[in-house]
Amino acid sequence: MRGNEQKILTAGFILLSIILIFMSIFLYGRKQQSSKVLAEMEIEFEQINGQTQTVQANLDTLLSQQKDLLNQIKVLEIEFEKIEQTTVVPKMELLNEDIKYAYLTFDDGPSDNTIKILNFLKANNLKATFFVLEKKGKEDIYKRIVNEGHTLAVHSSTHEYEDIYKSVDAFLVDINKLKNFIKETTGYDANILRFPGGSNNTISHKYGGNDIMSRIIPAVQQEGYVYFDWNVDSSDASKGIQDTQIIIDTVLKQCKHEQTPVILMHDSPAKTTTVEALPAIVEGLKQQGFVFKNLTFQTPPVQF
Repeated sequence: MRGNEQKILTAGFILLSIILIFMSIFLYGRKQQSSKVLAEMEIEFEQINGQTQTVQANLDTLLSQQKDLLNQIKVLEIEFEKIEQTTVVPKMELLNEDIKYAYLTFDDGPSDNTIKILNFLKANNLKATFFVLEKKGKEDIYKRIVNEGHTLAVHSSTHEYEDIYKSVDAFLVDINKLKNFIKETTGYDANILRFPGGSNNTISHKYGGNDIMSRIIPAVQQEGYVYFDWNVDSSDASKGIQDTQIIIDTVLKQCKHEQTPVILMHDSPAKTTTVEALPAIVEGLKQQGFVFKNLTFQTPPVQF
C-alpha cells in the first residue's frame, strides 16, 4: 500500500516537473518574442520621432519664412503709402462745354518781346502760358510772369538739341536745372513742360536714337511733370521773321477747327512779328467766341 502511494507521489512530482519545464520554455519563448517586438517598436518609435523632428524643423522654417514675408509686406505697404502721399496725380479741370477756351502759349523767352506781350496781356486782362529758357539777367521778367497770374512753364535750360536729347539723364538734368532756377528766382514750382520740338520730334533721333522720346516721356512724367504739345501752330518759327499777316491768318484759320486750341507762338528776341500779330489774333478769336485761359496742372493736356 505504502509502495503504491510512493509511486503515485513520484509520478506526480515528475509530471509537475515536466509541466513546469514546459511552462518555463513557453514563458521564455514569449519573453523572447516580447523582447523582439519591443525592440522593433523602439526602432519604429525612433524612426517616427526622427520624422517628427524633421517635420517640426520644416514647420519652424516655414513659420520663419512666413514671418519674414509678413514683415516684407508691411515694409512694402509703408513704402506704397509714402509713394501715394508724394505722387501728384493731376485732377483734370472740368471745362464748361458751352464755352470755347483758347490757350495762348509762348516758347523760347524771356526777351524784350516777352515784356511787350506782357504789357498787351495786362492791358486786355488776358492770361497766357510762357515756356521759358534759362536766361540770366532776365529775373524780373520771370517774376513778372508769375506775379501777373500767368503760367511759368519749363521748356529747356539750354535748348541745345545735341545736348539735351543725347540721353534720358541729360534731358532730366537740363529741365531740372531750369526748374530749380525758376524756383530760386520766383518761388514758383514749375511743373508744366513743353519738349523742344514737341513730344513727337524726330530731330532728337539724331542724338539719342530712334526711341529717345519714348524713353524720355515716361521719365519726365515720373519726375512729376505734365507736358503739353499744341494743336495750332502759328507758323512764326517757320522762318527767321515770319510775315505778320501770315501768322494772324494761320492761327485764326486753324482755330476754327478746334474746340480748345493750344496755340504755339514764340517770344524769342527775333519774333517781333509775333508781337505785332497778337492783337489781331486775340480780336479774331474773340469774334470766333473764344475765352482765353492759361494752362494749369489740371488742364486736360494736348499731346501728340
